[in-house]
Amino acid sequence: MGEKTLLAIIKKSGWKGAWEEQLRGLSSKLNLLEDTGRYRRLVGNLETSNDKGNFTACVLEATIAFQFESRGIELDYEVRQDPDGTGSIDFRWKTASGRAVYIEVCLLQQDKATTDSIGGQLQNGDVYGIIGDGDSEKQDIIRVQHAILEKVQKRDGTPTKFLAIHKDAINIVAVDISEIILGMFDSHDCKLVTLGDPSVQAVYRREVFGLFQESMPAYPEYIQSLARSYDRVGKTLHGVLFLFRQPKGELFNYSVERYLAWNPNLISEENATAICNEIEPALPLVKE
Repeated sequence: MGEKTLLAIIKKSGWKGAWEEQLRGLSSKLNLLEDTGRYRRLVGNLETSNDKGNFTACVLEATIAFQFESRGIELDYEVRQDPDGTGSIDFRWKTASGRAVYIEVCLLQQDKATTDSIGGQLQNGDVYGIIGDGDSEKQDIIRVQHAILEKVQKRDGTPTKFLAIHKDAINIVAVDISEIILGMFDSHDCKLVTLGDPSVQAVYRREVFGLFQESMPAYPEYIQSLARSYDRVGKTLHGVLFLFRQPKGELFNYSVERYLAWNPNLISEENATAICNEIEPALPLVKE
């Protein structure tokens, strides 16, 4: 895709500004993906983007795909895990051991949009209302949990993704957290999202119950209720792939680093380590 064409698409999607310095890098990434012949739908989605959010989400997917493909690791784009299902999952990656890693990508919404979404749930008596009155960092952790939940199920708990659980399948939600906590989200916050307060030292705790955290009979009823709302996620997702943009603040031409937080109930430490080692060339571990 030429730079002039790309600039026209950016402007059509609603972005205003001088983006010329970012065009060459993004254009070369898209050209590499087009050359594989496996990303026509992704490029097509980008070309027909009709708002800022759609375009930015496509850029994130293209960046992820580029980082894998440029390291010689092939991905399949928009695949169905369940042949009888109607939805698709963004990426499938076949590991050296023969496992199929399914990755659904989530671009975290801007704070206002996400806050409004959660606000609607508070009015409806959702469990978020019980724990949504803490400090700003806690609020952002809850926003990330909410975004992950939305990728897997509807508000009433009806499943929307990862409908078929296969023995050799690894299910992951990848979430770009670059826009929250002023870019200060770190591995402790990743652990809080997934495993809650017990996973970190006392100084990092925020009274958070994690998506993969196991409930205890002694916990109060509101925690039991929260645990029930997380039940399917805990039984379906093997991990959450947290994405960090480099350099920070870039909209279109950036790379991503990662932190993978695993669900210990679904994957062994040995298998988790093997996947991290294999994914490292494409998505290097974030430096803290």
